[in-house]
Amino acid sequence: MAEWEDDEALAGRYQADGDAGALETLFRRHVAGTYAFARRFVAAREDAEEAVSETWLRAGRALRAGSFRGESRFKTWLLGIARRVCLEHLRQPRLPTLSLTGLREASGGDWVLFAPAPGPASELDEALASLSDDHRLVLTLCDLQGLTDAEAAKILGRTPSATKSLRARARRALRDALLIPEE
Repeated sequence: MAEWEDDEALAGRYQADGDAGALETLFRRHVAGTYAFARRFVAAREDAEEAVSETWLRAGRALRAGSFRGESRFKTWLLGIARRVCLEHLRQPRLPTLSLTGLREASGGDWVLFAPAPGPASELDEALASLSDDHRLVLTLCDLQGLTDAEAAKILGRTPSATKSLRARARRALRDALLIPEE
């Protein structure tokens, strides 16, 4: 397996030959970014993990079916799949749940099932969560995943100039949420 090959060449090898090593290399390169992307959209860690699994399952099937044509970077194509998976996940009806903390308090017991959860979300995480889906999505794609406006536009189904404008509004909304004064 040639670790130095670019993503598009690896995707092409998997499409043409079913080279599992090529798909494995793509997975290792992009699974963390895919998870970070999904985590910005779904509240629970488990839901983000499920979305990442579904994203890679769909990506593998689509590659074998010849759906990746190389018209965009592999990362852009993959995050487009992740976006659709996350949106589908958000539309699914959720069963009501009871937190373990609430269950412990309701039972009056003094028991612990798991170690305490990590500290509270960072101020940035809370500010991002307060933004609209479109604003959070464009900031995640451009500022956190490093895509260009043109690449993000393909995922968002917008023009590059509309994406650039959306990103500017999203940054302004994030700045307001963080209470950072404009310069």
